[in-house]
Amino acid sequence: MKKTVVSASLSLALAAVMGLSALAADAGLISPAAGNSADTAPERTYTIQVNGEDTGIQACVMVPLRAIAEKLGFQVTWSNGTVLVDNGVMHTTVTIGKDSYIVTTSNPDLVGMSAPFSLGAAPYVTDGVTYVPLGLFDALLGSKEGTIAVEGSKILIHTDSGSTELANPFTDCTTLKEAQDLAGFSITVPEASSACKETRIRVIKGSLIEVVYANGEEELCIRKGSGSGDVSGDYNFYAQTKSVTVDGLQVTMKGADGEIRLATWSSGGYTFAVSSSQGVSASEMTNFIQAVK
Repeated sequence: MKKTVVSASLSLALAAVMGLSALAADAGLISPAAGNSADTAPERTYTIQVNGEDTGIQACVMVPLRAIAEKLGFQVTWSNGTVLVDNGVMHTTVTIGKDSYIVTTSNPDLVGMSAPFSLGAAPYVTDGVTYVPLGLFDALLGSKEGTIAVEGSKILIHTDSGSTELANPFTDCTTLKEAQDLAGFSITVPEASSACKETRIRVIKGSLIEVVYANGEEELCIRKGSGSGDVSGDYNFYAQTKSVTVDGLQVTMKGADGEIRLATWSSGGYTFAVSSSQGVSASEMTNFIQAVK
């Protein structure tokens, strides 16, 4: 069995109701309780003691979203104050400043969507880094016992592909050729612009290729998959949706305030998606569509 362990220092960040003190030695980890409503506090939180005296203060550990999510195989996409966390099977969209979370899944063997739940603290951004409660990853990994544990000054996150937890379906690739060989089909994408600081390539063997151009939190994601379903991984609601024709292709564009954040279409037995975290003009999105094959 393949096992991945991600460690995070307890000193990353703590969000408390009244302030910070020492962690109780037997503190439990935050985990959304089944059936919790958005205004219900989580069943398990850290309790804080001062000189051995219980303060009655509860706190949750806040961790950097992107750093941990990507270690666990999730893609993180910013979009107008919300952040989509997606690994192709499990998805959640968090809203900065809002302590309400919903986890959805594309796995037909699992319940499609959780009830809204609270984790005791809202996501926030500081120095360009987004922080979320650690309990969000517990939910995304199936809320299985032993997934998250505390050992001394470390928080351990365990993912085990041999258990009932969901394995990361993506494989990282260093070249497009490597991705194409694993996927079993080819893909054509536009050249990276001079503003692009990072290019990431991932593949789900036999079914999907993903190419991401990134500059900090700004990302352009291109996906091509076999079949005709929606492979965008974007489960946001957009105020504006329109159908357009681009070089004979019927394309659905979605966005808001005149900016396009998502385009999807199908052609030749394959399905395509281009998404922009910051939004682009319709003409810019059209150029991307024409470049993707």
